Amino acid sequence: MMVRDGCGEDLSCEAVLRRTRRNAIAWVRLFPAGMSSGHHFAIRGRFEVMKKLIVYDLDGTLVDTRDDIASAVNHALWQLGFPVLNRPEVCRFVGRGLHYLIGHCLGVEDPDTVERGAKLYREYYAAHLLDHSRLYPGAKEVLEYFKLRKQMVMTNKPNPYARDILEALGVAGYFVKIVAGNDEYPHKPSPDAVLAMMNAEAVQPEDVLFVGDSPIDIETGRNAGILTIVLSHGFSTEDELKSAAPDVIFKNLSGFLQYVKQVGW
Repeated sequence: MMVRDGCGEDLSCEAVLRRTRRNAIAWVRLFPAGMSSGHHFAIRGRFEVMKKLIVYDLDGTLVDTRDDIASAVNHALWQLGFPVLNRPEVCRFVGRGLHYLIGHCLGVEDPDTVERGAKLYREYYAAHLLDHSRLYPGAKEVLEYFKLRKQMVMTNKPNPYARDILEALGVAGYFVKIVAGNDEYPHKPSPDAVLAMMNAEAVQPEDVLFVGDSPIDIETGRNAGILTIVLSHGFSTEDELKSAAPDVIFKNLSGFLQYVKQVGW
């Protein structure tokens, strides 16, 4: 199978890997086991087509929110008399919504206790959500590169936090839509928000790119039938990402942007 770069040169899959090895983890899922030849051509098309809609996760993808999330969780744990956790222990539960995060950090299933923890988290996080959170290096450059296309954020983080963070960091204006965890759509990995946006913008799956940092993002992109890129600078380890089988893994946004320019997305 051949992939065409931004200069119109046909490259083998091996050549793509060589070109991206310095900035991307050298692992691209182009020929998964059991895939039919028809699907080979579908993936080739997705790599060749200039993207019209780019969908981003928030936490761990565009913004490094780890310290502020961990601080808010540990405030809730301490207030409830539970032992606090280190940052990696907290971050492994990020991405599936607030109650999932609090319940798993508490290690309890009692809904009243989880709700009390969620309330404590909200109160603290609202006052501290930007103590340490910053855009990842390269985020502004990626958004600027795609500014003439449609860009949206799809996160399980509830509003007002998601929108407040993006506005405070000066990038909310890049997005035509910010879908948060308390909006009308089901949480990821449901693809409903992406599919609704695709329908509204009249774009095809090959026109869309999903950029995330976790297995749940990979599952969401797969459920939507769109090309999914993940970054290992976020909340998941490289092994976790590889096990979830995305289309491409990059170490960071700078490497992703270099590849995007190369292939003409």
